[in-house]
Amino acid sequence: MNPNEISDSDLFGRINGWPDFIDRVRAGMAMAAAQPAPLYLCDSDFSRWPLGELSVMEAFQQWGLNSRGPHCTLVATTLDEIPRRHPRWVAWRGTWAHRVRCYQPMPEEVLTLAPIWLLQGRLGLRLLNPLTGQGLWTRKTDDLLEWHQEIDVILQRCEEALPPTTLGL
Repeated sequence: MNPNEISDSDLFGRINGWPDFIDRVRAGMAMAAAQPAPLYLCDSDFSRWPLGELSVMEAFQQWGLNSRGPHCTLVATTLDEIPRRHPRWVAWRGTWAHRVRCYQPMPEEVLTLAPIWLLQGRLGLRLLNPLTGQGLWTRKTDDLLEWHQEIDVILQRCEEALPPTTLGL
């Protein structure tokens, strides 16, 4: 094998449960901080994700500082858990609201919402079984494009949600 060739094991693999998925989200966020690109995060409620962890928050901050145009899109069936479980992320999002959008799919799209973390064109994580956390990761261009297109179809049937600020009287 030519040392310049990339093997299949470097392009895709399995995710073996929630701890593995969480570690891969952390590593993916470090990649996003160093190589900013649009981010897409999809899940039913993000209750098991490490969004508010200090290392992930530092990566989100670096992603924001190191990039001028990329955006972050979060899609969830319900956003109720995010302020309770990830208050650091909610505070960070308030600062970066011009580049971070949150959406909820229409009721008919809820069943098609797969847990996905996607750094556009670079890396994707997808859970095939949200109960066990088993899934796939990929760096294959075709897979990343297909996953992005799936998210785009869902986004066309979403409403913006989780305002970055709350107004009170």
